[in-house]
Amino acid sequence: MKILSFVWYIASILIIYLAISLSKKYKFMQINIRKIIRAIKSKSNNNVSPIASLCISLAAKIGVGSLSGVALAIYFGGIGTIFWIVVISLLVSINTYYECILGIKYRDIDNGRYVGGPSYYIRKCLGNRKISLLYGVLVIVTYSGLFLSIQANTIVSVTNYFHINNNIVIIFLVVIVLFIISNGIGGVIKVNRVLVPLMLMVYFGIGVYIFFGNIKILCGLIINVIYEAFNVRSIISVFLIGMQRAIFVSESSLGTSAICASICDNVPEHQGLIEVLGIYITIFLVCLTTFLIIVTSDYNVVNFSNLNGIEIVIYAFNYHFGSFGGIILSGIAIMFAFSTIISSYFFGESNLKIISSKKIIRLFFKISFILILLISCYVKANVLWNLTDYFVAVLAIINVLSIIKICKKKVL
Repeated sequence: MKILSFVWYIASILIIYLAISLSKKYKFMQINIRKIIRAIKSKSNNNVSPIASLCISLAAKIGVGSLSGVALAIYFGGIGTIFWIVVISLLVSINTYYECILGIKYRDIDNGRYVGGPSYYIRKCLGNRKISLLYGVLVIVTYSGLFLSIQANTIVSVTNYFHINNNIVIIFLVVIVLFIISNGIGGVIKVNRVLVPLMLMVYFGIGVYIFFGNIKILCGLIINVIYEAFNVRSIISVFLIGMQRAIFVSESSLGTSAICASICDNVPEHQGLIEVLGIYITIFLVCLTTFLIIVTSDYNVVNFSNLNGIEIVIYAFNYHFGSFGGIILSGIAIMFAFSTIISSYFFGESNLKIISSKKIIRLFFKISFILILLISCYVKANVLWNLTDYFVAVLAIINVLSIIKICKKKVL
C-alpha cells in the first residue's frame, strides 16, 4: 500500500500541475458552458458522430467504477472524498480537452478507421517509439485485462444475488461479448450508442427519486461532506482517495478520452469539449447519484468481506427500494459493466497497431480477451482493484509527462 500511495503522490502532483498550467493557458475552458453547448451541436465528417464517440468514452467512464469505486471511496475515506472527486474532476478535465486535441491531430488510419491517443502523439510528436509502445501495451493490459476483469467480476457478484450459477453467467457473458467484438470496433460503437443513453436515463430517474425523497437532510449532508473533506486529521488520505477515484472514474489525464475522440472527424477543440462534457455527466449525474444512494442509507453499520464495492451499493439499494432494490441495481450494474467490457476491447484494439499490424496479432488479442474474461470471474475482487490502481497511476504519469514535454514544444 505504501508503494501505491507513493506512485499516486507522483501522479497527483503531475496531474494537478498540468491542469493548473493548461487552465491558465486556455482561461479555464473546461468550465465555459457556452462553448461546451456549441461543441455539442458540431458534426463529424465521417461515419462516427461526435455523440457516438462520446458514448464509447462514457461507457468506459461510467462502468462499475461509478458504483463500486464510489462505494469504496466512501467506505475507506469517508463522505469527504466526494468533495475531492468533484473538485479534482472539474480541475483536471482541462487535461482531457488538451489530450483530445492531440489525439485528433496526431492520429493514424487503421483498417479504414481513424485511431489515435497517447501512443500515437507520443510517437509522432515526441518521436519516442519506446514510450509509445510502453503506453500502448499498458493500455491493453489495464483496460483489456484489469478493467475488463473488474467489470466481469462485478457482473458475477451481482448475479449471485439471484443465486444464478456462476458458470452459466460466465458462458452467457462470453457468448454475447464474442458476438459483438467479432464485428470489431464497429460493433462496439453500435451497441454503446444505444446502451449508454438508456443507462443514463434510468440512473438519472433513480437519482431524482432519491434526491426528493431525502431533500430534508441534504443541507446537513453537504455541511458534513465539507467538514470531512477538510478534517485536519485525515485530509491527506481523504484527498488522495478522492484524487484516485476522480482519475479512475473520469479517466482524465489517462489518455483514453483521446483514443475515443480520435475516431471522430470533428473539429479537435469541439471534440475535446464534448469529452469534457462526458466527465461532467459521469461525475455529476452518475457518481453523485451513487453517493446520494449510499450515504442516505445506514451502510456504515454493516461489515463487508472480500469487498468489491458493489456489495455496499446493493445494500443501499435494498435499503431504499426494499426487495426490488437488488433487482433494480442488478440491471443497472450489468448494463454499466457490460458497456465497459466492450469499450475495453475498443481501447485494446485501437492500440494494437502500435505493436503490430499483422492479422495474427489481432486474432491473438481477441482470444486473449475472451480468456481473460473467463478467468477474471474467479479472481478475488480486492486483488483486481489494487492492481488496477497501480496501472492507472502509471498510465497517468506517462501521459502527463508526455503532454508536459509536448507543451514545451509549443505545437498547439
